[in-house]
Amino acid sequence: MKEKIIQTALKICEKEGYESFSMRKLAAKLNLDPMAIYHYFDNKAELTKAMVEQIFQRFHDDILVSDRNPKTNIKRVLIDYWSLFVEYPGMSLYLIKNSYEAFPSVVSLNQKLLFFLMRSYPNSDPDKTLNVLIDFVHGNALSSTTILSKNKSKETKIRMNQKEFESSLSFLLDQLSKT
Repeated sequence: MKEKIIQTALKICEKEGYESFSMRKLAAKLNLDPMAIYHYFDNKAELTKAMVEQIFQRFHDDILVSDRNPKTNIKRVLIDYWSLFVEYPGMSLYLIKNSYEAFPSVVSLNQKLLFFLMRSYPNSDPDKTLNVLIDFVHGNALSSTTILSKNKSKETKIRMNQKEFESSLSFLLDQLSKT
């Protein structure tokens, strides 16, 4: 049931926004008494943390990272990160507005990226570079979900935007090599 609650909450949040999400709406969608959800989660913050952790844990599970080529790993991780936020644009907005430090899987991802940045771009400021790259990913993912093409399917539009994102990301990473 806990998994069903998380999945339903994610759907509601993506459809209606995280700001308008409530435990009562969730209970109504699940045809439960509102107090039943509190059996699984103490409050909305705990449920939100479970949603973020589930999304990012799946994200971590999907990324196979080797230490052989950190620049390739950075690019792969950032492309996967972009895909995650194309799938969950509301979560991207939520994380932009709120501190990610309460979410261990987000912190872990950032630490992994910092490690690769320090190895790949030793002359750059890794924290500043990470912030630029994360903002770049969020911005591109959000713009990809808002640009609609009337004559193309959603999947075609996403594939086209992903190619543009990958090209722009390659350019940005190449520029980091020059600093």
